Amino acid sequence: MVALFAVLLAVTRDPVLLRYFVTAALVTVFLYFGLWVVDPASSIVAVLDFYVFGVLFGILGAAACLKRLLTGPFDIRACLLSPVAVLIAFFNLGILYQDFFHAPLVLEGRAQNPRVQSRRSQYVVDIANQTVKVTTPVYERLKFNPYVRAEIGRGSNYVYRIDYLSN
Repeated sequence: MVALFAVLLAVTRDPVLLRYFVTAALVTVFLYFGLWVVDPASSIVAVLDFYVFGVLFGILGAAACLKRLLTGPFDIRACLLSPVAVLIAFFNLGILYQDFFHAPLVLEGRAQNPRVQSRRSQYVVDIANQTVKVTTPVYERLKFNPYVRAEIGRGSNYVYRIDYLSN
């Protein structure tokens, strides 16, 4: 969806049509953000989108700070915020890199002690004596303590794939 809006906004020359595309893109972004606020762990896609948006936010923040430094008078805030934005982008990019380009951690064992962490409302469960994060649908199925085989992302520590071996 992001790629579609990016292409539409980049190639459209008609100002009226461009205004409609910008409106549609903004409505989509605000709707998605609102849904994410309501239930951030609804699916693994929502979790991954959080990290992707973190990368984009960091890159855009760094670009805005650098533009302000290069075009205007010297601003100490821009000097301080640009490295912070770059760190945010690299942190989220590192998590995505570890999740997608390193072999997943494979755990096999009984899912025990499913619970909600109180600070950030994250669902966690212990599999083979290791605490991992799970999404809402997986959490609902792990309440009954089944014996599972799970593939865990190395960066985010989320369950990407789970096989239910027995009850």
